[in-house]
Amino acid sequence: MTMSPIATRGVAAERVGANARFEALDSWRGLAAVFIILFHAQVASHVRDAALVRAGEMFVDFFFVLSGFVIAHAYAGRISNGAHLGRFMMLRIGRVLPLHLVMLALFVAMEAGKAFVPGLGAPGDAAFTGTNDFGAIFTNMFLVQVGTHDQLTWNTPAWSIAAELGAYIVFGIAALFLGRHLGLAAVAGAVLSLLVLWSLAPKGMESTYDFGHFRAIYGLCVGVLAYQLMMATASRPGLPAAAKGSIAASTSVELATVAGALAFMIYAYGTAAAFAAPFVFAVVVLVFAAEKGLVSAFLRAKPLVAVGTISFSIYMVHMFLIMRVVNVARLTDKLTGTETVTQMGHGGQGIDLGSAFAGDLLILAIVALTIAVSAITYRLIERPGRDWFRRRAERLFAGRSHQASDGLALSRSAG
Repeated sequence: MTMSPIATRGVAAERVGANARFEALDSWRGLAAVFIILFHAQVASHVRDAALVRAGEMFVDFFFVLSGFVIAHAYAGRISNGAHLGRFMMLRIGRVLPLHLVMLALFVAMEAGKAFVPGLGAPGDAAFTGTNDFGAIFTNMFLVQVGTHDQLTWNTPAWSIAAELGAYIVFGIAALFLGRHLGLAAVAGAVLSLLVLWSLAPKGMESTYDFGHFRAIYGLCVGVLAYQLMMATASRPGLPAAAKGSIAASTSVELATVAGALAFMIYAYGTAAAFAAPFVFAVVVLVFAAEKGLVSAFLRAKPLVAVGTISFSIYMVHMFLIMRVVNVARLTDKLTGTETVTQMGHGGQGIDLGSAFAGDLLILAIVALTIAVSAITYRLIERPGRDWFRRRAERLFAGRSHQASDGLALSRSAG
């Protein structure tokens, strides 16, 4: 990939080369996606009761910060006219839309099936009502469901990609008109979004269907600032020798960063401290972008990087699969007279097998199933869809836009 001018200074030119991939961050993204599965899997178990799993929803903010970091890495200084902006947005849409539409179609098909398969849905849950309102199909199709409904709808995790798409538009416009002052624009965006979330959003940093755009802009702006900080620090005279450090020292920093971030999540989730989450995650991104310690070496293992590569598919398919597992359990209850499907607090209906250990095994099975299915959707839908949009973008903007990297540094994905 061709680097932006800002990425060719100092030691950054060595670390962030033409074909660089932040593999440790790639794996972080995959692990974050797995925690989102655990957060949403309503199965009575030791796993579900773990404090870190209960705080797992905060990893959505990690995705936003990481997206800002990666987008800045790929596009800072590279959007200078309307063609560049158009290409940028077309690639961003192509990154998320194909798989999103396929999953939405599957949700709609399952909803229609309620009319033909007795017991498929929950009692009193008529087809195309509530979160699966018929009208919400169209807002979801065009990824404008955030701010237009009073609840999450259809494939509920998709709120974040709708919000993030809005944040991409903000980034693209800022990069076009304020390119040299992108850092100041990111500061303004982060401050304004934080003020809105703090003063107006009823759920603050847990905002989704209502103020989700501001949550995404906040995280993305902090990610942009993290990238600019990395580049500015890397270009300082005298830093190369100091930046090398020892493996032991770098490993200590990585371990402390992981421990601090996870402890913060457990402490901050559901409290006012959660407003600091993007900055905590920015530290994680900066530390592991360097890939200096043994923790990074572990995270660069091929299986973990592979999970990171399909993390978007994991995020998009996991809720559908979890709901199908509940459907199977509900039908099994009707056939056998058991009562494994039950209300799980405020999380809706879930599964209680009567043993926490059995629940742990079921959750592990759900994770394994999601990863396996996601590997398929990545190969058959996500990657071909992304490539199709890339080819169309090249044709549409050929001759009007220089070749800007859409691959990004993280498995050619911004999360």
